[in-house]
Amino acid sequence: MKKRIIVPTDLTETADHAIRQAVLIAKKNDSSILLLHVLVDPGDPDEEAKRGLLEEKARQVHMESGLDCDILIRTGSIFDAIPYVSCEHDFDLMVIGTHGIHGFRQKMLGSDILKLVEKISIPVLVVQPDSILKNSFENLVLPVSSHDNFPAVVDAAILFAKLFGSSVCLYSVIKAGFDWPEKLLTNIEYATRKFEEEGVAMHRVKEDQNVYSIGFAKQTINYSHSVNADAICIITPSSKEFYYFAPSDKEALLLNESRIPVLCAGGINL
Repeated sequence: MKKRIIVPTDLTETADHAIRQAVLIAKKNDSSILLLHVLVDPGDPDEEAKRGLLEEKARQVHMESGLDCDILIRTGSIFDAIPYVSCEHDFDLMVIGTHGIHGFRQKMLGSDILKLVEKISIPVLVVQPDSILKNSFENLVLPVSSHDNFPAVVDAAILFAKLFGSSVCLYSVIKAGFDWPEKLLTNIEYATRKFEEEGVAMHRVKEDQNVYSIGFAKQTINYSHSVNADAICIITPSSKEFYYFAPSDKEALLLNESRIPVLCAGGINL
């Protein structure tokens, strides 16, 4: 492992909450942290003030945790700069805050946070401002997927399992009259085999549909809430079979009202 975590911050309380969560994760593995701030406009007159705020946050992280914490400021679109930096440097994980369904910062809402994490190839933990800070992620729910990149979310779950001794629930909803694609079955077999090879505790849960909607997000959230899941693991790009509802499902998961953190994987730097 590279033992490095990146935390994009827009200098709001939501981002500070993500920093606090990143620190708790980093302490499990003695990882260093990089705080990244993106200036939208070149020549931002507040650049030096923002740099000072970032430096103070980095000092506070180091003083309170003993972890190395650096800062980086880039200029441009967050949808370009954040994926570029995450690819340019070696990181194990990104932790990022979303302002949630009632947020006021447009660039971290709904489809925009999904648009961002889709472009990031490392695992991304998305937390809401009132998500409970986790010292450990022992209970993970991983909804099955037919996406070609599904192994990436399996690897992300294994990353957390190695850090926290997590148990993974491989979860699916059985929908009447719906035939599972062959790729979905292949991915389930792959995940089961991979978890066994890596010594990760796993159990399989198949629920009949009890929430009548086009997608599976609501029932997945309900189940995750009922078992006190510490995180829901999702593949961020949409599979071809479910293109007509997958993006809205993923947005619902990222902004779930149970405030469960979401571990995203499978994005590709463009």
